[in-house]
Amino acid sequence: MRRSDRRPEVKTPPRWRFPDPTRLWLDNGMQLMACHREGQHVAAVSLVFDAPLNAEPVDVEGVATITQRCLDEGTATHPGPSFAEALEDIGALLSGSAGYSGSELTLEVPADRLDEGLALLAEVVREPELRPDDVARHRTLRLAEIDQLLANSAHRASVAFRAATIPGRYRAARMVGGTAQSVAAITHADVVSFHERHYRPDGATLIISGDLSGREFGRAAAVFGDWTNPPEGYFTHEVPQQRSPRCWLIDRPGAVQADVRLGSFGIDRGDPRWADLQVATHALGGAFLSRLNRVLREEKGFTYGAHLVNTPMRDGGLISVQGSFRTEVVAEAASLARDILDLTGKPITTVEVADAVSFTNGVAPLRYSTAQGVTDRIAALVRDGVNVEFVNANFQALTLVTPDSATQSILELLPLDGLSLVVVGDAAALQGPLQAEGWPVVLHD
Repeated sequence: MRRSDRRPEVKTPPRWRFPDPTRLWLDNGMQLMACHREGQHVAAVSLVFDAPLNAEPVDVEGVATITQRCLDEGTATHPGPSFAEALEDIGALLSGSAGYSGSELTLEVPADRLDEGLALLAEVVREPELRPDDVARHRTLRLAEIDQLLANSAHRASVAFRAATIPGRYRAARMVGGTAQSVAAITHADVVSFHERHYRPDGATLIISGDLSGREFGRAAAVFGDWTNPPEGYFTHEVPQQRSPRCWLIDRPGAVQADVRLGSFGIDRGDPRWADLQVATHALGGAFLSRLNRVLREEKGFTYGAHLVNTPMRDGGLISVQGSFRTEVVAEAASLARDILDLTGKPITTVEVADAVSFTNGVAPLRYSTAQGVTDRIAALVRDGVNVEFVNANFQALTLVTPDSATQSILELLPLDGLSLVVVGDAAALQGPLQAEGWPVVLHD
């Protein structure tokens, strides 16, 4: 056979697009979404409930978390440990979480055992045992978890920054899983009541991704279609507002480093500035050689890493510089970070915009190359009330960002006179230097 001397033609690859799921609504109000991903033989399933944390009674905040953690301890059909055994028999993994915008259960199961997996998932939400001893055990575990989390200065800083930027009347100002006081007050009756009121088909969304056969909707309808809604329990989502700036110093006596959060209340994905802010945060603190990391780590050696993190919520969001710094340099580091956020004389450049857009759009095909990646992304958007079409629209919006629009987003959303500062470290060593740098810090519990 004669070998051709012609080089193969290399064509321009088609523009990547996030998959558009097939949709169906059951008569009880439950939405079904399916994304066929050829070759993905482990199906990724997510069941999202429109049960925001502001639906929790204030005195038992954390009940959503305890309820979610008790669901897989046994069902009416598979009581006690037999439910875990049933999952193991089909090679399935079930997990879940409760968040500010809703609760979620996730299931990974071989695609050829999806029927059985969906049946077990339906048992968990429709007929969980919710035994008193399981509630008591998970309450105890959560109390220990709270102590452990608050002993971690990075987590403590993030919790305090949320409280510093969101007024206390909003549930979003407090920890997802509740405080020690509210969790200790949760009873078995509270868990049963929360489940009965808020685990309901209307407003729930079932998402399935994987190498699908086309019969998934029929399978889902068979186990969820006759599920009926309770008479009450629906809650509207809160819309948090911004709190006036705070400068808090939380004491960790003897700590040799401090965790810092500097920023403000931000925006959600529905804001027209979202793409501009994505580009700007990447340029300032989203890459290894971004401005914050280049100065605070590479040039000054103050930290192992400094980042500008943009965290959207269903309504609003949080934007903050985050890093851990040696105690003796914290005051200088905080002031340098503030200077870097001041773009009045140092706007975002054309090169920085190009790098941010290239990175964000370039990693998407990898990020969503698995069934789990696709399901997780859709579930996150559903929780926050965003259409799946947002993903592709945002890719296009990123290409329209200019240096001026990216710069303006930071000037508007992180004004220097509107920044909150939270520092968790040795107050005796930090308070004087911070005040000398112009930070009016006060001790905060």
